[in-house]
Amino acid sequence: MTGGARREQPRRLLIATHYLLRIAGSEVVAYETARHFAAAGCQVSVFANAANGPMAAMIEAVTGAPVITDPDRIRPFTYDMVYVQHQVLGLFDYRVSADDRAMTRMVAGRLSRWSYLESGGWLHDRLLLDHVLANSELTAEHLATIGHGTPTTIFYNAAPAAFFRPFVAKPATPRRILWISNHRDPALGEAVDRLRQSIVVDHVGEQGGQVTLVTPEMIAAADAVVSIGKSVPYALAAHVPVYIYDHLGGPGYLDADTVGQAARFNFSGRCCERKLTGEALAAEIVGDYAKGVAFARDTPAAWLERYRQPRYMDLLLDAPLATNAEKRRRLLDSPFVMQERMLAAHLREDLRTRQRLLQQIRVLDSRLKALGAAGGPAAA
Repeated sequence: MTGGARREQPRRLLIATHYLLRIAGSEVVAYETARHFAAAGCQVSVFANAANGPMAAMIEAVTGAPVITDPDRIRPFTYDMVYVQHQVLGLFDYRVSADDRAMTRMVAGRLSRWSYLESGGWLHDRLLLDHVLANSELTAEHLATIGHGTPTTIFYNAAPAAFFRPFVAKPATPRRILWISNHRDPALGEAVDRLRQSIVVDHVGEQGGQVTLVTPEMIAAADAVVSIGKSVPYALAAHVPVYIYDHLGGPGYLDADTVGQAARFNFSGRCCERKLTGEALAAEIVGDYAKGVAFARDTPAAWLERYRQPRYMDLLLDAPLATNAEKRRRLLDSPFVMQERMLAAHLREDLRTRQRLLQQIRVLDSRLKALGAAGGPAAA
């Protein structure tokens, strides 16, 4: 693309991931990607090995179609663009089809260096991908270490444009705190109980909170955000003080001394392995608030641009590095593709088996509660 000419929007986009169940990290990345391109006028199809719960309904609401769970329905080369998470490329049909595109831009989001499903390095990545979006510096370094070789951009778990807002003056001490977490760290839970004696603390997430998508309005309404990972760029974009702490510990309020290392570890809290008691956490969230406000107020706009999602979505619009005919030839020429397809199928069946077992447990639990309410087995 040259001379600033506008790139043509792809007509069809496939988003493929392992599961769409909870409102959590990888699911939210897939959802935000789907919402971005649906709003741009693309026809968006979404595949997952397992889809249920709130996230599946949210995906359907933005795409206008249910999540596809049958891999036999997926022919990646019939799409203009494919965005994939986890290791699902080995499930799909790459045979010649009358609907094939000559070229399909294939991009993977790699969201962890720890998770086998998310970290990359599979053969299908090397044969098919045109670009990789790594969620952190450490993930990108991991991909380089294992010899991935595909062009890689760090996307910093970026936030949609709606989260970006100018700084708004804050009170001397926080009056409303937004706690975002799907975990239940005992010390942080104790800290929240202490804080709630004088401060409104809204909890979004599992383990006792409101299970919902975090919105720009929620972030903007908070005097401080307590969270890790995916939610931290939301607070940064809105110039809201953010206190990083959860089950892995954390550095507390970001400032010039801590932000570099915290960002390198994707704001997971792993950057310092610092654990505090509930009493100490509550005291620090209030006592260090001025430090958090100063950093939120003075964060340079140019630096914050790394957390703006649309700039990374544009990378999915670039030209593919190889034709689909060439990618298909690579698959046919590789002697190990079949083994990897079997592994992808095994991972799919393992997930679906676990989902079936969980559903059976829920049904049995419901029946036991009903028997108890009716007076026990004798009443039944």
